Amino acid sequence: MSAAQDNLLNVVLDRLQKSGKTNIFTRIIYVARFARREYDMATVREFHRKAIEKHAAEVSGLLLVYPAVMVHVLEATTPALMDILAAVQSALPADSKIAEARVISSTEDIPSRCFHAWHAAFMNSSSGADTADACDGSTIVKTASELSSFLRKAGAVLEGQPETEVRRRLESLESYMDMDVPAPEVLLSLTPAADAPTLAEYLDMFNGPVNVDFDSDMVWPMPAPLQY
Repeated sequence: MSAAQDNLLNVVLDRLQKSGKTNIFTRIIYVARFARREYDMATVREFHRKAIEKHAAEVSGLLLVYPAVMVHVLEATTPALMDILAAVQSALPADSKIAEARVISSTEDIPSRCFHAWHAAFMNSSSGADTADACDGSTIVKTASELSSFLRKAGAVLEGQPETEVRRRLESLESYMDMDVPAPEVLLSLTPAADAPTLAEYLDMFNGPVNVDFDSDMVWPMPAPLQY
């Protein structure tokens, strides 16, 4: 018999709160391939703005939109992020424009935010790629780590700047970075990667019940009870 407990999200939050932490923030990065190429980010930006609208006061991050793919880093409390991901996951493809998406990084209890607000930018690319072979287990960790590093550094480039300067820097982000802007093929290789969970799998992982399997359930015949 398996004993059903609380979901993983509540278990993690309870553990952090018991350690004395009260303001607990999480950073999530997910990538998504579009069902068709998008040459104007306005529709994509508006969809994600509405997805975070209920939690806008506590959300920071950056949405980078390429013609065929996007990457989105979000920082907020974990329950808020779960709510936002659920809104993205449950949306009709006609509204989200998303064909498939994967969570490639999730960091609970981050020491500080990388972004002071939520931003969005269009990354124009001459690449004609609409799909790519999936990253395998030997390369996905390095690829995801490099993408995470780029996004964190992008936050530093925007930090403390007035809104007009933020917009100017987002229009030519590559000229302010000390590392290459991720190529769309890199992002496209992450969207079908079996080693990264889909949005639905990620949400199920945190919102589903935590089951504890006792040794006695997995051994037959059942061992004799301990005598005290």
